[in-house]
Amino acid sequence: KKMMDTVEEPVVLDGLPYIDREYSDPKVRKKVEKMVQEEMRTFRPPDYLSELPMPDTKWTSVVLRDMMKRKTEPSRTKFDLDRYKITPPKSNDVKEWKGALRTLRTQLEHQTARTLNLELMKRYGANSWRGFSSNLGQYEQIFGDVLSERKKEVREMNRKRKASQLAVAPNMHTAEQRWLEYAYKNNELQVVCMELDKQVRKLRKLKRLAAASK
Repeated sequence: KKMMDTVEEPVVLDGLPYIDREYSDPKVRKKVEKMVQEEMRTFRPPDYLSELPMPDTKWTSVVLRDMMKRKTEPSRTKFDLDRYKITPPKSNDVKEWKGALRTLRTQLEHQTARTLNLELMKRYGANSWRGFSSNLGQYEQIFGDVLSERKKEVREMNRKRKASQLAVAPNMHTAEQRWLEYAYKNNELQVVCMELDKQVRKLRKLKRLAAASK
């Protein structure tokens, strides 16, 4: 309700798409599209969330602390890729040989894990993907049923709107025709009244001239 209250001027949609035929005219359609484009250029949507409080989540303090930490800490060094390269030592330095051995063992463990993962994927990957595909199929069926139900509701709503509008269409066309006739007659009466008023002013002027000549 608060979000609806933020709209300054609520708009009442009084269009009758199943009765009104003006939009079928290309000239009218072009004019309407031009008006819509002009409105879109000047439209400034209100802030619908301005009246709502900020969400209170348990992660807020953690995120703020991490952001402050990143802001105050010096720039971190780039990711070191040299430790993943296996290069033989270039000297007889024991420390250098130990580092190369440690790197070699790390890469060996990494390759062992990769081999194990490949074996597990070969054994269980197909069944896992079949299960995943089956779940996706079930979700597709569920959402497809929901979508079909919504489309059915939309069609039913449009059917009722069309029926209700077409039911009053003859009366509306009759009233519109009658209004046009009355408007035309009023215009004719207005023209006649203007002509009579002109003649009255002319006769009064002649009367004044005749009285002045005596």
